[in-house]
Amino acid sequence: MTLKVHIRQAAVPEVLELAGANVFLHEGKLIIGYGVAKRLAAKGDGRIQELSAKWQELVDASEIRDEVSVPGTGLIGLSSITFSPKSSAESVIIVPARTLVIQPGHSYEVMVDGDESYDKGNAPAGSFAEGSQSSAGFRASVEKAIAAISAGSLEKVVLARDLVLETVEPVDLESALGRLHERYPHCWTYKVESVFGASPELLIRSEGGEVSARVLAGTAGRGTDPDVDRAIADGLSHSLKNKHEHGYAVQSLVTALEPFCSVIEADEEPFSLALPDLWHLATDVKGKLKSKTSLLDVVGALHPTAAVAGTPREAAMALIEQLEPFDRAGYAGPVGWLSSDGSGEIAIALRGGVVEPGQIRAMAGCGIVSESESEAELSETELKFRAVRWAFGA
Repeated sequence: MTLKVHIRQAAVPEVLELAGANVFLHEGKLIIGYGVAKRLAAKGDGRIQELSAKWQELVDASEIRDEVSVPGTGLIGLSSITFSPKSSAESVIIVPARTLVIQPGHSYEVMVDGDESYDKGNAPAGSFAEGSQSSAGFRASVEKAIAAISAGSLEKVVLARDLVLETVEPVDLESALGRLHERYPHCWTYKVESVFGASPELLIRSEGGEVSARVLAGTAGRGTDPDVDRAIADGLSHSLKNKHEHGYAVQSLVTALEPFCSVIEADEEPFSLALPDLWHLATDVKGKLKSKTSLLDVVGALHPTAAVAGTPREAAMALIEQLEPFDRAGYAGPVGWLSSDGSGEIAIALRGGVVEPGQIRAMAGCGIVSESESEAELSETELKFRAVRWAFGA
């Protein structure tokens, strides 16, 4: 199927219309996709490679008329990939009928033949309740994970718990997305089909043949007093447990990037990143892509990182499957946008959840290492649930 793509300058609307849209919003760059011109889907172990091949086939068959010609313009797809290859959910790339891109200096729209219509749905309201993994169940799972680590089965595993909010269909996330982007402008607010949230963690960015990523692992709650808040940040940066967890995540990323990059640079020491509710240990990594390497090729090698699964990867994934009584679907999976010129940004779908029939399932996880304590990990999940509770006023 040949897609006719027209890229042209566009005015910035006074009010952003997010109802029914697929979005990826970060600081001054906003990508809002209306309707669906093409939907690519895949499942199973080869889902990322299959999506990459389908995307390249679509790009090759597209007729693109570009009146803007700046980095990132081209046919644009918004993608969500499941955390696990065993998920019952599909991994997708959605090509909107119209994509509005707002960024400093120039705004434009990408027009593709397709259906742009959407009927406004119902905004969720109410309170979140415990889901398939109760607080007690989560603490028990953490204890089992610590025992497995102590026995030498693995070094780190990331375990999640869930909360659920009842909904009336069809569900409209417009107000929730607006609240998330307003409160967390430095995060990547995303919604691709049923997956949504405001992630603090960028998995990979590509532009002009260069890639960059930010690793987050290690968490502490913010203090209300400035001196206390700074003391918390300093304590986080010197915490052996958190530095231990963070080191695994950074090494996991660098090792996965090496086959695709001619040069890789990483911060020697992590820095403390401040978000409205949390401090995170963060490390920035940059690399130069080898020729003929696509962004989805890199994503396929990186996911799942130690920051969302653990290390060694296979042992961590097996333990997650054993200890988590729910399907993560797109939570903790890659989510973001791709352009036919090779540019794109892929975050990790955190601080959010998944819209399911009759409910929203929010999820939050923690990295478990040998020094972990189950009650502290439970408290960390509550800190991480603040974003989604804020989004729905619950």
